[in-house]
Amino acid sequence: MPKKGRNIYKRKDGRWEGRLLCTDTHKYIYVYGKTYTQAKEKLEAVRLDRKQADTGGSLLFTSVLDRWLSAKKSSVSTSSYYCYKSRLDRHIMPYFKGMPYNSVTAAAVADFINLKKSEGLSTKYIADMVTVIKAAASLYSAETGCINRIASAENVKIRRSEPLLLSLSEQKTLQACLLDMDSCTSIGIYLCMFTGLRIGELCALTWKDIDLDEGLIYINKTAQRIGSLGSVSVMLTSAKTQSSERIIPLPPFVAEKLARFKTDDSCFLLSGTQKLIEPRCLSYRFKSILKKADLPPVKFHSLRHTFATNCLKQSFDIKTLSEILGHSCASITMRVYLHSSMERKTECMRLLKPMV
Repeated sequence: MPKKGRNIYKRKDGRWEGRLLCTDTHKYIYVYGKTYTQAKEKLEAVRLDRKQADTGGSLLFTSVLDRWLSAKKSSVSTSSYYCYKSRLDRHIMPYFKGMPYNSVTAAAVADFINLKKSEGLSTKYIADMVTVIKAAASLYSAETGCINRIASAENVKIRRSEPLLLSLSEQKTLQACLLDMDSCTSIGIYLCMFTGLRIGELCALTWKDIDLDEGLIYINKTAQRIGSLGSVSVMLTSAKTQSSERIIPLPPFVAEKLARFKTDDSCFLLSGTQKLIEPRCLSYRFKSILKKADLPPVKFHSLRHTFATNCLKQSFDIKTLSEILGHSCASITMRVYLHSSMERKTECMRLLKPMV
């Protein structure tokens, strides 16, 4: 390879490669760029970071987080990017502001976790933030060769609690309440009880996506709140993943209920008009319905969990259920959405017989 500059080479594939030898590990750190200047800038940035680390770690952790977010922007969807940005802007950046990278240890992250728990944030939300923190530290460590004191630490893992599910009697109560209301909102929630749709998928559903003659629902888009602090908008985007684009057969009794609300193809199911009902608004309406029916204040996503659990009880095979839910593989369905009730556990244990 022709050489140009200090430890910067042009590769056969046309890219420029820069390398820096770490004196402590005796291993090279490699950076790449489309141009010589780009590779040089990256190499100088790594050299500066290494120097800061060797002289007391004056590099701020917020800079590491910024670098990780910039790297993510080109590799994830717009909604995912703003989801990461929102968590960083609201919680992570303010907490670690002014803190050097070298001082962000497992103990520091554990303190962050405890603070967020005391603020009443959900276990899943906190776990997602810890994932961001660990991912940023891992990327920086891989780029610079600096020791990562976070990613391998066991005590920053969070055990995610199982979601609350509606019991059979509570499901019957909710179903009766929804049918009595006889509204676009109630029929949409009723649909979720028997299809396991995500809240964004339901909000984005138009009558064009519902074929009552064939008894099919076509899921190809979702409604999401996009943005961060001070700038949030609701928009329709493509389905969450490629697997999320799917066709769901409708139970005949559900199709019969839906038929009464049929309007123009361009109208949304939840509004009966061309007005989009955003997920947050639907979530508030759902909480109001639960309160009216004197039911536990479960989250809207609990309907999806409850649906999956009911399907398991009805002996759905996991592959079929996985495709109905829009998962990329059956293992996700088993790990995340299927939860045995105490009643089911008791039934299984009663199958055991003494050995004779």
